[in-house]
Amino acid sequence: MKRDDDDASVVSTWVRMLACHNLGLGALRRALGDDATLSRFDLLANLDREDGQTLASLSRRMLVTAGNLTGLVDRAERDRLVVRRADPRDRRLSRVYLTRKGRGLVTDLMPRHAAHVEAIFAGLDPRERRELRRLLGKLRDTMGGAASENRTTT
Repeated sequence: MKRDDDDASVVSTWVRMLACHNLGLGALRRALGDDATLSRFDLLANLDREDGQTLASLSRRMLVTAGNLTGLVDRAERDRLVVRRADPRDRRLSRVYLTRKGRGLVTDLMPRHAAHVEAIFAGLDPRERRELRRLLGKLRDTMGGAASENRTTT
């Protein structure tokens, strides 16, 4: 089957986007060093934004399975970075909270993370960053629509 130039361009764009994603994640892993994995940083950052979330809420926000999140929270709890407490209104639910140690770690990591994200985008001028953000938002919205269409048709 012969592909036209538009098909090749779309595939090339996808591959380039994945390459940028992988390079960016590698840079962020190095920036965090031994202090936290990217998954642990994501957990702590989510709790920093909104402490006391349920496991289900964290799973949706972090785009990870409940099983993966449970292990991540178990290890963070073991390291005294988070604590689980029963929801006062619904004892069937548990909520995850940062401990003082967890808050200290995320407070230390956030500026390092932000500085490295800024460095990743340093090669783009402000206009290019705005345009990239706009285009990625459009792609996200298109993908979200396609995902919901697939859920309703399958």
